[in-house]
Amino acid sequence: MDILFLFWLLQILSFVFLLPIKDDRGRFRSFPAMTIGIVLLNTLVHVFVYYILPELVDENTQLDILFQMLLVPIDIVNGEGLGALSMITSAFLHSSWMHLIGNMLILFFFSRKLEDVLGPLKFGLFYLTCVFVSSIGSVVAELALPATQGTIPSLGASGAVMGVVAAYLFLYPTQRIRTLPLIGIFPVPLLIPMPAWAFILYTVAHDIVGGLLEQELQVYGYTTLVGWFAHLGGVIAGLTCLYLFLPAEIIHYRRQIGEEV
Repeated sequence: MDILFLFWLLQILSFVFLLPIKDDRGRFRSFPAMTIGIVLLNTLVHVFVYYILPELVDENTQLDILFQMLLVPIDIVNGEGLGALSMITSAFLHSSWMHLIGNMLILFFFSRKLEDVLGPLKFGLFYLTCVFVSSIGSVVAELALPATQGTIPSLGASGAVMGVVAAYLFLYPTQRIRTLPLIGIFPVPLLIPMPAWAFILYTVAHDIVGGLLEQELQVYGYTTLVGWFAHLGGVIAGLTCLYLFLPAEIIHYRRQIGEEV
C-alpha cells in the first residue's frame, strides 16, 4: 500500500478530534460510581507517578519503577519485569495531562450509559477485560513488527476506552451523538450530530490507517508510540466480551435495546 497515501490520510483523520458532548438518551438510572472511580484512579496514578514519586526517590529509581509498569511485549513473552501484570498497570499510566484528559472525557461520556445497563460491578469487570484484551492485541501485533519486535513500550487507557465505545455502539448503534470538533486544543464552536456508528467508524478508520502506516514504515526503521493495535484490540473486546456481562434478556432483544433499556 502506498505510504504517502496512508500518511496524508492519517493527517486528514488526525486534523480534527471529535469530542462527544451529548446524546439523546434519557436520565441515568443510577449514580455512575464505578465510572467515576476509574477516572479518579487514573488521575491519582498520574499525580503520584509524575508529582509525588519524584519527591520520594531519585530519578533513576523513578524511571525504573515507571518502566516496570509499562507494556513491553517482549518482556511479557520473556516473563521479565511485571510480566502479564504490566498489561493492567500500563492502562493506568498516561504520558501527559492531555493524554489523560482526552481518554477520561471519552470514557466518562460513554461508560455512564454502559454502567447503567451492567451495574457497577459488572462494568468494572468488563472494563478490566477490555484492558487485558486490548493489551493482548498490542502484544501480538507489536511482536510481529520486524523492526522493533515488541521492544517499544506503550501506556494509556485508550484500548480499554475504545472497548467501552464499541460496547456503546453495540447497545445504541443509531443513537445520535453531538460532538465538538477540536483542531489541536482549539474547539470549533459548532456541535456536529452523528449516529454512534459514524463516530466509532471515524475513530476506527483513524486507528486502522495508523496501524497500516506503522507496518509500512517498519521497513525503514520508523516506529511510533501510539498504540494503534491496542485501540483495535479494545474495539474487538468491546464488541465480543460484552456478551459475557449483558443480562440474557438484553442479548435476546438487542435490536430493541434503544427503546427498552
